[in-house]
Amino acid sequence: MRLVVALLSLVWMPVASAQTTPSLGQSLADAATFGAVATLAPLCGLRDEAWSADLRRAAAQAATESTATDDAALSRAPGGGQASAALGYGDMEALEDFAAGTHAETCKSLRDNAALGRADAAVDAFRRRRDGKPLG
Repeated sequence: MRLVVALLSLVWMPVASAQTTPSLGQSLADAATFGAVATLAPLCGLRDEAWSADLRRAAAQAATESTATDDAALSRAPGGGQASAALGYGDMEALEDFAAGTHAETCKSLRDNAALGRADAAVDAFRRRRDGKPLG
């Protein structure tokens, strides 16, 4: 998917240069990518809304290095505002991309993109942590 691949390069430089912790910059870039995937996957019928919500939580959890699993606690975590902004940026870019192309093109691009697989892994890990199950 053009958007998801482009997001990492577009978001990484401004986010990374504004951060003192390199891993935070990468986590915020990942949050923007996951925001795009979380928006498009349900629109394309590839995943449901519950998966989308958990992907957003997983991205916020990674960006804030929080162990919280609920939206309220994640938004209060240090860096929660930045994570929310990165997710929102991804949402906005995904919707613009979806509106600019055809539904079939956009959905095929997402279906074939490795970001969807990374998102599946992030959701699985988030759900395992939330449910108290071992990772792996």
